[in-house]
Amino acid sequence: MTVLVHEVAAVPGEVATVTAATEKATAVSAAAAVAGDVETALALAGHHPAGEVAVQVRERLRDHIRVLAVPAERYAGRLPEGREKDIAASTVRFALKVARDCGSVPAVALRLLAKSVAHLARNTDLIRSP
Repeated sequence: MTVLVHEVAAVPGEVATVTAATEKATAVSAAAAVAGDVETALALAGHHPAGEVAVQVRERLRDHIRVLAVPAERYAGRLPEGREKDIAASTVRFALKVARDCGSVPAVALRLLAKSVAHLARNTDLIRSP
């Protein structure tokens, strides 16, 4: 669908709705991509952890960690002092450490990266656990 500038100017109230719908679709798409990479990594870890696809998935998981660490750290900072805050902050630190160096065993690396991404995503409400 093509929307012309004069059509948008004619109905300014609908622009916010279109923008919100676009942002929601982008968030859903990002969540699906993250969840898909986590599932793929866990499957590859058990069957083919050293192939080219696994290398690409590991890099995407590292990227996800770097992106998700920021909102996950904010989430941890908003929690009241206590065990839950300590765990959330520790999860971010561990995930960043895993992104830098997760060892040389491909299957272990895939699992560590995937689980780290899943935990950060949960703390940012990107992926909801069942």
